[in-house]
Amino acid sequence: MSQTAHGGEPTEAAAEYLMTIRYMHGEGQPVIAARLAERLGVSAATVSEMVTRLVREGLVDVDGDTRQLQLTDDGREAAERTFRRHALSEWLLTEVIGLGWAEADEEAHHLQHAFSDRVTDKIDELLGEPPTCPHGNPIPRNGKTPERPAGLRLSDAAAGSDVTILRVTEEAEEDARLLTFLQENGVRPGHVFEVVEVAEHIGTMTLRRVAGGADDGHEVTIGLVAAAKLRMLEGRADQGLFHRVPERARLAATR
Repeated sequence: MSQTAHGGEPTEAAAEYLMTIRYMHGEGQPVIAARLAERLGVSAATVSEMVTRLVREGLVDVDGDTRQLQLTDDGREAAERTFRRHALSEWLLTEVIGLGWAEADEEAHHLQHAFSDRVTDKIDELLGEPPTCPHGNPIPRNGKTPERPAGLRLSDAAAGSDVTILRVTEEAEEDARLLTFLQENGVRPGHVFEVVEVAEHIGTMTLRRVAGGADDGHEVTIGLVAAAKLRMLEGRADQGLFHRVPERARLAATR
């Protein structure tokens, strides 16, 4: 069966594979079938069948020597279109409708296949054309991805330093409990924290919110494994890096 749906877009299942391959490449991970199966939580046989179909559709190439998977130009464009719709859905669901991060991420997986290009463009305009998703990962548009600082692993921050949360990686986004924990404790792009303690012997670090208004002084302890999935900038970064949804978008939801 073709993995291209009506109108040339990949099917929902195919899009998930393309998005995951894109994520893994973005994290600098070699993408082979076994790792893709582990990441998606499916069997090796299921991945093999889907990869065969994606190769046949011209969306994925397989290196004959290393067996690594690469997106073709068509595959990359399809993955980027899907990610854009997913990211804009997350903004709409969290900042306009008011869902939590984890719930919005789950719902966005459905909406990313429902919006036409015209509707997607209108939502993008309403939201002020955010350069990233709510978790700080860049949104590609027209084949171009906004240039953003790479950032450092939060787990590498030194005790006594100030850090600005830059982004929550796609790997962290896959953990619903972690997303909920981060949102509830204000660990989100643009927020500044002092690193109070790094306790390597027990694998945790403690952060204290600074310049946070009512949340100033709030402390949160996070595991170093989880912190390694977040990216930060040292010191107090320019807040212009971080998108804020225009008030008109919120007002539109109350009319």
